[in-house]
Amino acid sequence: MTKMTMNKTLLYAMMTACVATSCKETNLYEGSQNNKSGVSVVFENANSFDFSTVQSVKLTVDYSACEAQSAVFFSIYAENPYEGTEESRSLREDVRPIFEGYTNAEGIFSNQVNLPSYANDLYVVSGHFLVTENLMETTIKDGAATAIAPGSNEPAAARALRAPRKKVLTNSLETLYQLSYEVNVNTGDKTDKQIYKEWATPLGSWDSESGRPDYLLSLDEIDEQFVFTEEEKAALYETISQALVANQACNPRYLTQADLTVEKESEVALSFLGSMTCWNNSLGYYYYDESNVPTTPMDLNIIMLFPNTQDGYWKRDWHRNPNFYGNIGLNRGDAVQLMYYPHIASDDPNVRFTDAKTKFPKGTKIGFILKSNGWGMQKMQGNKKFFNSYNGSNSSTLARQYNVWGTSTDGVAYCNTTGLNPADCKIQNPQGQSRTAKFAYKAPNGDEYAIIGFEDACNDLDYDDIVLALKPADAFKKMPTVVDKTSTNYGVYAFEDLWPGKGDYDMNDAMVELQHEKTFAKPSGSSDYKIFKETFRLTTYQNYVTLQSGLALTLETKQTPTSIVMKKVGANTSDTAVVNYTVDGKTYLLTEDIKAELNSTYILELNYANGISQDKTASVKPFIYRNKGEGRWEVHIPFEAPTSKMITSYFGTEDDMSDPAKGAYYVRQGNYPFAFYLDGITIDHFKETLLKPGNESVVINKLYPKFLQWTISQGTENTDWYVHPQTAE
Repeated sequence: MTKMTMNKTLLYAMMTACVATSCKETNLYEGSQNNKSGVSVVFENANSFDFSTVQSVKLTVDYSACEAQSAVFFSIYAENPYEGTEESRSLREDVRPIFEGYTNAEGIFSNQVNLPSYANDLYVVSGHFLVTENLMETTIKDGAATAIAPGSNEPAAARALRAPRKKVLTNSLETLYQLSYEVNVNTGDKTDKQIYKEWATPLGSWDSESGRPDYLLSLDEIDEQFVFTEEEKAALYETISQALVANQACNPRYLTQADLTVEKESEVALSFLGSMTCWNNSLGYYYYDESNVPTTPMDLNIIMLFPNTQDGYWKRDWHRNPNFYGNIGLNRGDAVQLMYYPHIASDDPNVRFTDAKTKFPKGTKIGFILKSNGWGMQKMQGNKKFFNSYNGSNSSTLARQYNVWGTSTDGVAYCNTTGLNPADCKIQNPQGQSRTAKFAYKAPNGDEYAIIGFEDACNDLDYDDIVLALKPADAFKKMPTVVDKTSTNYGVYAFEDLWPGKGDYDMNDAMVELQHEKTFAKPSGSSDYKIFKETFRLTTYQNYVTLQSGLALTLETKQTPTSIVMKKVGANTSDTAVVNYTVDGKTYLLTEDIKAELNSTYILELNYANGISQDKTASVKPFIYRNKGEGRWEVHIPFEAPTSKMITSYFGTEDDMSDPAKGAYYVRQGNYPFAFYLDGITIDHFKETLLKPGNESVVINKLYPKFLQWTISQGTENTDWYVHPQTAE
């Protein structure tokens, strides 16, 4: 045992004994009784605990076996961030990631990162379209944590689609599950309530066993006018993974677009890029003129595209489950050319599909419709039909999404959730809004390709259940391109403003929420993502304070920014204004009076023209201050050095036991600091505790009973004391 370890052990034992024998609570924080202003004190009598809530961890996240074809964005959580069942889950709104980043192009991240000290069990989440293992768990041990994703190998059933075998072709819709009519949710039987016109099948037939169409474009000799190359597909998947994240609500930016509008007479081909769902859905398309927009479901003239959109990738190894009945109908990359039938709206069945055209007229709008589990209700158990999924014939429940149709056109989708489990039908969609996301992949040469992501059920909004892309590039009206990915880390600073005198140690005299946002982008010609902008936001909060204190920060950079933009959002406005803070070297004086500008947000934006690697991020060190002539009174967190303007004569006076020669600043006797930083938390956690007016002057351990156990153990126990509501033990 080292001398330091022995000292800490002895200190812990003495403090524990003190608590056990009911020492007066005031003794724990009242400090030296003989310390008067101007009298030097002995640092050895100070608490050596730095009150840190941050730990350094060697983090390794490895998706290399997934063959994601690009860097993978991932998030780290300190607790399971999901709610719901495995096949129908979503991210909890009350849990935030404690770290986010990108792997390299090979799918590997390995770096030293700072995590909250309360983190032990880690949950690694990625919504990347080509990563089937969305959630991995690992534990920090000896300062390191590793998570390795298994591969997303091609399902055997998908390979079997290409194996020579005798096929029975059909274009009968009888085995598809009620494409146009509602069904009885108790039996699965067709009712008399018709929602859509009967789907038409002029494109051709499909394999009666798998639903694989015989009218797919040949991939043996790729016609780049219609079929995406491997390089283009890799770029498409990267774009999809930027815009659509599994189990997370899609950015509204991609949900407000109209159907595809043909800008000039053009042929149109559609490629199936994949599915992320257990359902065996059916996909059709329709079209209409800009002057005749459909307003009801019965206005659609639907043409069958893919009877079965299942590709088998939804769950790793699910195709190996002996109970699995989810036949696979498509390979990723399968493509089909859309046809235009000028008389499709005719009531005469002999006329509807005559004069077929390969080109769509200018101004035509093309829409798509997905029947949830349309192919998936071909399994009978007794007199009931069951959905095809990994549960297969052993399932004890009917398909949950019976009467759900998603469309790309607003107003004509349909969702009747009557009789279904409310947990599976969170999104009722009574107005028939579009159930698609629409955006574009922009190629290096400027060409833009339309992408459509479908939502197949009524329980989430991630829009990655079926993903399609279209060619040619110049055929359609422009769609939104994908915005850069951002991540945000949170923390809260708390200051006592009576330093170097004794305080009440309610730790709420000045509270500041810190947000550190990083914006990622991929430099031209690079395969790895870099950080092109860092944004630090400091928002002030406090309870009651009698003295005027200002807020400042020291900026530490590892790489010089191209520019630093200073901004501010005032307390009573949402407008962001460009400002000029007083800058003294690396120090930024944000305000001289926190109290006068409560709830204001002070912003520094660091821009990097060429980007920086993830291990070169900047950091800030907030502190409170008061100007005193040419110098400053400053309060920093324990052991953090002040700026060069600090009036050092304050050190070692009253209740302070700082020893600058030993690098020990803002330390004192007892178990309460003058300030501390609480990592991995937002200010919301303190609105009913430290920030509640009635708790002014209430010592912090009265509100957080585990606080003293944390300090006495030198931070080895109860590291989550400030994260969740607690009661005294």
